[in-house]
Amino acid sequence: MAHIITIGNQKGGCGKTTTAVNLSAGLAVLGKRVLLIDMDPQGNSSLTFGINIEDLHISMSDILLDDNVHFKYNIFSKGNIHIAPSNPTLNYAEERLHTMEGKATRLKEKIGEVESNYDFILIDCPPSIGILTTNALMASHWTILPVDVGFYSLVGIKQYLARIEDVMEQNKNLKILGILVTMYNERNNISREVMAKLKGSFKDKVFNTAIRRDIKLTEAPGHLQTAIEYMWRGRGSSDYLALSNEVLKRV
Repeated sequence: MAHIITIGNQKGGCGKTTTAVNLSAGLAVLGKRVLLIDMDPQGNSSLTFGINIEDLHISMSDILLDDNVHFKYNIFSKGNIHIAPSNPTLNYAEERLHTMEGKATRLKEKIGEVESNYDFILIDCPPSIGILTTNALMASHWTILPVDVGFYSLVGIKQYLARIEDVMEQNKNLKILGILVTMYNERNNISREVMAKLKGSFKDKVFNTAIRRDIKLTEAPGHLQTAIEYMWRGRGSSDYLALSNEVLKRV
C-alpha cells in the first residue's frame, strides 16, 4: 500500500506547493509510482503540470462531494507522475463538506479506490487548517511541514502542530515525517537562527535536507515543469532529490 503524505502549513508562501510538485518528481525519478493530489482551490500544483484547471470535467470537488464519481476519473499523467487536479470549485466543496456526514473522511474513502496503484500519494493542501486540510490529514500516514526561514515561521508551526495533535486522536496512523526548512540561505543570520531554533525544539524531526533559495524553483512552474525537469543540476533540484532520498529512509 502507498505511503500517504500530507504537505501542509496554514501559513502561505512557505513552499508547500513547490515541495509537493518537486518531491513528487524526485520520488518518480527514484523509480516510485507517485500520485499527487491537489487539495488547494488555487490549483497551483495542477497548473505546474500543465493541466487546464478551467476546463476540468471532473475535479477534486466532484470526488469529495459525489459518491458516484470515482477517483480514477480525475487522474491525469505526466511522465511517471499522476495528478488529481483541483480548481476554485473546491471552495464550494469546502462549504458543502461541513453539512455532510463523515465530512472529515471523504478523501480517505476515495483514496482507498486507487491506493494500491501507488508507492506514494502526496497531498498538497491550502494555506489553512480547515476541513480540506483535515481531510488530507485524516487520510494520511505522514505529514511534512514546510517552514520558510522568516519571522512568523515558528508561530505557524505551533498552530499547525496543534491541529495535527487533534487529528491524531482520530487518525492513530498519522505521524510527523519531518519539518522541512525552505528558502534557506546559510549566509543569512535569520536563516541560521531559525534553523537553530527548529533543531533545538524539534530535534530529529527537522529534515537534514534544507531547501536553499533558488530562482529556478520560481521559474520552473512558468514553463509548466518541476524544477527537476527545468534545471536538473540546479540547487533546488539537488535539494529536492536529496529530500526524496531522505523521505525514503524515514518512511
